[in-house]
Amino acid sequence: MKRITDILILLAMVSFAACTRVENPVAEDRISYVVGRYATKASEYPEYRAAEGLAQFSSKAFIHRLGDAAGEVFYESEITWDGAVWSTDRDYYWPKHPDTYINFVSWYASAGITPTEITESNFRVSHEIAATDKLLVADEAWRQTANTTTYYTSGVPTLFRHLLTEVALNMSVTTTEDETSRYAVSIQNVTLSGYYTTGAMSLHNEDPGSTGTRKWTSSGAPTLLWTPTSGTNTTPLVILNNGNIALSTSTTSVMAMRSFLPQALGDGVTLTILYTVENRKKSDNSLVSSENGIPATITLNKIKNTSSLAINQWVPNKRYTYSVAINPLSQEILLEPTLESDWTFEDYMNATVE
Repeated sequence: MKRITDILILLAMVSFAACTRVENPVAEDRISYVVGRYATKASEYPEYRAAEGLAQFSSKAFIHRLGDAAGEVFYESEITWDGAVWSTDRDYYWPKHPDTYINFVSWYASAGITPTEITESNFRVSHEIAATDKLLVADEAWRQTANTTTYYTSGVPTLFRHLLTEVALNMSVTTTEDETSRYAVSIQNVTLSGYYTTGAMSLHNEDPGSTGTRKWTSSGAPTLLWTPTSGTNTTPLVILNNGNIALSTSTTSVMAMRSFLPQALGDGVTLTILYTVENRKKSDNSLVSSENGIPATITLNKIKNTSSLAINQWVPNKRYTYSVAINPLSQEILLEPTLESDWTFEDYMNATVE
């Protein structure tokens, strides 16, 4: 009799364990994801992510059986887009019991970035940020029991936010001529110095006690999220070295959008430029003068944005475009307002702001 009882108990345990993976073989009950983007979730289209290498992200699911406060890892999976739906690497199904729910932590990290801790409450990473790095984390989806229609279709609501900053540099000249002369301006060297490259981030999330999504926060760095873990970069970023880029009154891109560690900008964060001005007569195009190796140094925290506010920090989930204009007559460096925007990928919603 005892042996029969033991067998029944064992069968019950196997059945219960199976429910956590393939509990209900009905296609509509399979767990899928719906992905949105910060600030524009109402008009989200998924295809843009493939072009940016974000056709795949990671997700960790924590199941709370029968409402138990202590969750356990249900699965950790790569989530891929097949052109119609975001799916796990194998089929998982929603639990049948109404008191059992799942919390979801989702993120995207480019190669080389490995989070050091991923739980329902903590998301931690430490990394030296390179130009092409991408790191996003989605607002945690709490107490999910079924696919829900959020942004544009049905699934686990997954609203991504960028955790890095992107910065670009444009240059131009204010004019190319006066009454008697034509001016040609070219730049040879551009370097960026005094910024941090390596930092650590410790995010926290709390159970809201209800179903929904909740943004991650950082008590130690509530705005920047990151804390530098080493001194400022002692080797300047060489944007242009012994080059020869001719400038015009139209904007020329000198540094395309690239990733940086979010950080406060101290007085030591500077942009150094070396340029040449050539002056020729309009009448016969003869050379009047040519001055080479003209230096200019710009302190970034003195530059203002379109609202005339000083840009003294690079904030996560933001893009900044610095525009520098050279006056060839007076050799003044004019700082156009810095454009700042929420980070989006579409060409029609780039770094400029209306």
